[in-house]
Amino acid sequence: MIQLVLDVIRRKRQYVAALIANLAIACMGASMAWTSPVEPKLKNLTESPLPSIPTATELSWIGSILTLGSLTGPAFAGLIAYRFGRKVALLASAVFYLAAYVLFLTATSVAQILVGRFIQGCGIGFAITITPMYVAEIATDNRRGALGSLVQTYITLGILFDYVVGPYVSYVAFQWIQMALPLVFILAFINMPETPHFYVSRGNHPAAVRSLTFIRGESVSDVQIEFNSIQFSVEESMRNRGSFKDLFRNHANLRALIICTGVVVFQQLSGINPVQFFAQTIFEKTGSGLPAELNAIIIGVFQVFASVLTALIVDRVGRRPTLLASAVGMCCSLVALGTYFYLDDSGSAAAHSLSFLPVVSLVAFCFMFCTGFGPIAWVLLGEMFAPNIKSLASSVVSSICWTTSFFILFYFSALDDAIGSHWLFWTFAICCAVAFVFTYVFVVETKGLSLPEIQARLNESAQVIESRSGVGKY
Repeated sequence: MIQLVLDVIRRKRQYVAALIANLAIACMGASMAWTSPVEPKLKNLTESPLPSIPTATELSWIGSILTLGSLTGPAFAGLIAYRFGRKVALLASAVFYLAAYVLFLTATSVAQILVGRFIQGCGIGFAITITPMYVAEIATDNRRGALGSLVQTYITLGILFDYVVGPYVSYVAFQWIQMALPLVFILAFINMPETPHFYVSRGNHPAAVRSLTFIRGESVSDVQIEFNSIQFSVEESMRNRGSFKDLFRNHANLRALIICTGVVVFQQLSGINPVQFFAQTIFEKTGSGLPAELNAIIIGVFQVFASVLTALIVDRVGRRPTLLASAVGMCCSLVALGTYFYLDDSGSAAAHSLSFLPVVSLVAFCFMFCTGFGPIAWVLLGEMFAPNIKSLASSVVSSICWTTSFFILFYFSALDDAIGSHWLFWTFAICCAVAFVFTYVFVVETKGLSLPEIQARLNESAQVIESRSGVGKY
């Protein structure tokens, strides 16, 4: 029996490697949601490490400066991944997380917290740029979507971790507990292999074969065909090494860049980060009958459930239908949430009878986000670009993602005060409606396709590409 279990684990090592690699993403989720339980503590001098309560502007910077670090990280992450490997770049993210928590533990000023949040963001930039790349390069074609969608699952697990722990422990205890996540990641991931693609790109074919045999749990002869395919693909890409200009000169690269950039921009314009960063604050404003921290936990649980569901179905349903359904669901949820705030702000008696609506709307919104635009954005980023341009493309798309996120987070509170919560959430709903149109018009289905098939589809070099999943004409 034990031997049978060991044989199953050996054959499923790509799952083990992907699950462990995504612990860096769990750290990312915990960093993103850090402000949700911490902001109330900073506003309470008995719990805060600071000598005074931060101003509204300082709180906006604490929430948003994380994205500036996330914007800085991808450029360095792509360079390190190219020169030293995906594994080294991913381990580097944990160093940033640990440094940030040391700063939070010793914080005596807002400036120190801001530096820590910026460093946290650098860790996020590394993790979100490299993890999809690492997973896409170790996964088989028929499991690439499921394993790639683990990014969103782990983000939601990290967020839920903060929602469950943060409100019920002291500020200092919370930082110590947070430090455990990157430490566990380092200890678990340090024994995982580098990707075969990186070794081939360095000309180290024996190491590439060893890596592939370990990940597949098979003999050298069993993986020879796959290794030959990887070698041909990587070496062909190396002969035509990509530059920044190639992102725009090559039709397939340009189309992939438009698709991936559009999806991540609409991902941020949906308003997901303000909801996750300030969940407790939003619920306190709604006056819901349940405690704000409990409402946040409910949302966190549904996010995890939705992300796991997506990982199970994405390789069956496909990327494009999942994105379309996600956009519709988010739009309807945000319209309902905006309607509640409109009724509440206008003093309507109906608002009291609809006190359940904010929780239901936000749960539905987060659920639909986590079944589509949350995970699929990173799946597409990991599988659309050729190896010679993937690091650069990932850095560009991630940078655009975090630039958009910064402006949304920084101006969220100001816009809320200026136009009202109802118009703010209705604006997010409009963005989701536009996201539906963008997906319908531009996004290419990649379910079950190999990299050459995806590139052919992006190049429109074949009228019909029959994939293993039975996808026909685009």
